[in-house]
Amino acid sequence: MTSEEPRELVAPFVVGIGASAGGVEALQDLFQALPATSGLGFVVVQHLSPDHRSLMAEILGKHTDMRVTQIERDTEIEPNTVYLIPPKKNLTVSDGRLHLADYDHTVLNHPIDIFFTSLAEEYRERAIAVVLSGTGTDGTSGIRAVKDAGGLTIVQRPESAKFDGMPKSAISTGLVDWVLPPEKIGEEIINFTRYHLDVIEHEGERLFSDEDSLSRIYQALKQRSGIDFTHYKRSTIVRRIERRLMVTHASSLAEYADKLEASPDETDVLTKEILIGVTSFFRDAPFFEVLKNKVIRSIVSAGSDGDPIRVWSAGCSTGEEAYSIAILFKEVLDELQVRRDVKIFATDIDVRAIEKAGKGVFSESIMEDVTPERLARFFVRRDDTYHIVKDIRQMVIFAPHNMLSDPPFGKLDLISCRNVMIYFQPVLQRSLFAIFHTALKNGGYLFLGKSETANEYPDVFQPACSTEKIYVHNGAGKMESPVPTTFNLPSVQAVMPRQAHVEKRPSNGYGLESLYTRYLEQFLPASVMVNEANDVIHFFGNYLDYVSIAPGRATFNLFTIINHDLALAASTALSRCRAENVTVTYEDISVQTPSGPRVIDLVVAPVTMPASVEAQLTAVLFRETRAIPADGVVEKYDINETTARRIADLEAELRDSQNNLQSTIGELETVNEELQAANEELLTANEELQSSNEELQSVNEELYTVNTEYQQKVDELTMTTNDLSNFLSSTMIGILFIDENFNIRKFTEYVGREFQLMNHDVGRPIQIFAHSFPHEDIVADAEQVLKDLAPIDREVVALSGKCYTLRIAPYRTTENSIKGLVITIIDSLGAPR
Repeated sequence: MTSEEPRELVAPFVVGIGASAGGVEALQDLFQALPATSGLGFVVVQHLSPDHRSLMAEILGKHTDMRVTQIERDTEIEPNTVYLIPPKKNLTVSDGRLHLADYDHTVLNHPIDIFFTSLAEEYRERAIAVVLSGTGTDGTSGIRAVKDAGGLTIVQRPESAKFDGMPKSAISTGLVDWVLPPEKIGEEIINFTRYHLDVIEHEGERLFSDEDSLSRIYQALKQRSGIDFTHYKRSTIVRRIERRLMVTHASSLAEYADKLEASPDETDVLTKEILIGVTSFFRDAPFFEVLKNKVIRSIVSAGSDGDPIRVWSAGCSTGEEAYSIAILFKEVLDELQVRRDVKIFATDIDVRAIEKAGKGVFSESIMEDVTPERLARFFVRRDDTYHIVKDIRQMVIFAPHNMLSDPPFGKLDLISCRNVMIYFQPVLQRSLFAIFHTALKNGGYLFLGKSETANEYPDVFQPACSTEKIYVHNGAGKMESPVPTTFNLPSVQAVMPRQAHVEKRPSNGYGLESLYTRYLEQFLPASVMVNEANDVIHFFGNYLDYVSIAPGRATFNLFTIINHDLALAASTALSRCRAENVTVTYEDISVQTPSGPRVIDLVVAPVTMPASVEAQLTAVLFRETRAIPADGVVEKYDINETTARRIADLEAELRDSQNNLQSTIGELETVNEELQAANEELLTANEELQSSNEELQSVNEELYTVNTEYQQKVDELTMTTNDLSNFLSSTMIGILFIDENFNIRKFTEYVGREFQLMNHDVGRPIQIFAHSFPHEDIVADAEQVLKDLAPIDREVVALSGKCYTLRIAPYRTTENSIKGLVITIIDSLGAPR
């Protein structure tokens, strides 16, 4: 049995349900819609008040025919049973049994995350996690764990939740399979489990033997995402496809392949499932402490202040790992009181993950992974999110990058590539280790995930900290060079749309303008139009000899793409043209072009724009012939003279900038001192408020849950009271309740007539009221019954001549204690004989 195969447990699937404030109603709706014989085990984890007895078992018991029980001791999970967490406890699951533990009162407790995480470890793809109404972020980390294990994740639709904090936080992970109202959740749970049992387990081998459909799926993924998953581990791909088959209710692999080819959205979802980036700050925290003290401290101490430190976080997902490493470097630099330029290149093949990482914004759930000291120092809290501080953000450069096909980084001190290679087949793993070999400095470090190893290459990667999977690089070691991997998928032939043939002369202004633009682009001399930021906004003529797009990230800045021989002349001419607002021409410039050496004139001219247009455009012409005399300033190009002019211009600009900068620095220093003082006060106040807020939030959720339970109980008691009152008023029975001191507690209308009682008489002693039975000493009889606890029954006659059966009996509570007496009179005509 592999680590990924679940043990045979009593309940084949376990559904963990997390709920907090507003969760009682959602739980009722969910269980109302669930069948009683699903064969599943359900575990409900709530935020409960430690000071009140939970009534949830009684409340839920009215909405389901399943057995509902509050856990009192370690319990085996049985099917068709609902288990409820008790107050003041955390709950985990292992070996098919639920285990209780006292929670730590000194830290913020997240019982839902704790249970979901253990559920994922135990049941893996048979784990189902549901997050319902509540405030805060409890359940978010647990959703990540269940998703990583291949389980199903469902969240209540925020619009249907009384409190949407927990649902929205879970949804923000991007790892939720379904977002549904509570009454629809049960249906998807049943569909998921039945499909798994009926199709995946019984027909899984035959289902995935359809190689043609599998190839179509690979092809659709490659066309949409540009990623070839052929050499990813087949078991990983199959598990992800299995999940999507169950979620989309596809009955066969061919049907799912059809769906994938027809739906770009589904292709995106499957790609995301395969690339699932389940990560967190300081994941495996003890490993990161070793990395800090043994590796980062060594790297920082080894070089001088001017030496840059280069780190590659490969497969960084949403950035938590890269920021964690940056934080560790910052801490070590401050502890050693040294200054080093640290650049962390954080890359991932998932563009959306990189975009999210670059924002540096994280949910409140990071409080579970980041210490309070680091939260206060390296993050800024805004509303319900944490933003990474500027110093840390500037250390990390995020970029989309395929580590197997794109050029690697070089001269690296450290590579962190954790929990990536476990998804690759050996051929890709070998290629990746070869790439790391060329990228690392001699003596650099490689940091892998706890399930990964480089022991296959002892000559190149030697263990530095074996337990933490940290290796030191031996640059002199030998291994295979990285060879670009080729895949045997059928090639895709691109189909380009043909341009429509223009048969008639355009009849509107837009069509004429389009024709004019194409004419100018074709027949004007080689030239470009630039804006005030020196970005090219239009190309004309045969410009390729003078302007070319370099490989790498796309840019249209003129000085990035212009021929090197023209850069100085263009810079000087542009500066002079804008300063004097005249056309500037430099003649006879020697240029080495792709088609051979040439001598040209460079003409830079301002472009007159309408008054309503704020843009300032400048034309740059690469003139090969002098058909028309040039206007404005015309000079023969002399590199020395041009260089001197450019230097003089730059020096003048520099002096102005320095003066402005000095003035600004003075103002900023004053403002900064004031802000620093205010910031320190705010930080202190914020930490205190945050701590108080978390405690109050937790108490509020617990009280809300208790209040909801009691409210439902009150509603039930009110209904019972109404029922009893209606029952008594509809019978010929008079009832009088008195306490131990013979004070009236309650009475019915029928008895009130014979004792002359009114509603305002409640609380008064019975002795002061006259009754209609002149021959009876009811008070003495009552004293006797209270003393002997033996009921009295006899026939009595009222002044009116009516006969009644009088009964005086002790009032007993459910605990069998005596709390007064019950006096009843029954009309003998209606009394049973």
